[in-house]
Amino acid sequence: MKKAISVFAIGIVSISLLTLVIGLFLPDHWEAESTAIIDAPADQLLPRVNSFKEWESWATFEMRKADPSLEVTYSGPDSGKGATFSWTGERMGTGRLTITKVEERTVYYESAIQSETPNGQGWIKLEHTSEGTRVTWHDEGKLPPVYGGYFAATIEQNLKTQFSAALAKLKETSEQPED
Repeated sequence: MKKAISVFAIGIVSISLLTLVIGLFLPDHWEAESTAIIDAPADQLLPRVNSFKEWESWATFEMRKADPSLEVTYSGPDSGKGATFSWTGERMGTGRLTITKVEERTVYYESAIQSETPNGQGWIKLEHTSEGTRVTWHDEGKLPPVYGGYFAATIEQNLKTQFSAALAKLKETSEQPED
């Protein structure tokens, strides 16, 4: 019996050490990007991208579907630098996005997900093309060392999926003819 317990304990310690060592070599950074071409001028899209309250109609609506307990708070100005979107929910946890600057049709933000301090940043860029406006949403951040690396690929894939769905919704709602 003692031998079985010893073998079990050694196995658990070995697996834990292996997990730790592998985690040291995994990337602790995520980077996700999605792009859509929208048949609307950038000047029409910029107010929708530059205001978190406007995101309700195209970007954050999925959050509410995924987590009915979600509580959302807006603070700072309605748009532009300092505008902040915070949330808390049973499934979505806590988070905060704050616009840090708006420059040449690009909205920059920082994020604090499950943290009080920023641990990510991103931007949404609007570029004129012959087909319409190219909207690119880019996000990146750093995860906690060792075990965070196990989640980087999942976070990247989830964000790409979310961004693609949000940009598709922005396209749908922006290309509708006005009544």
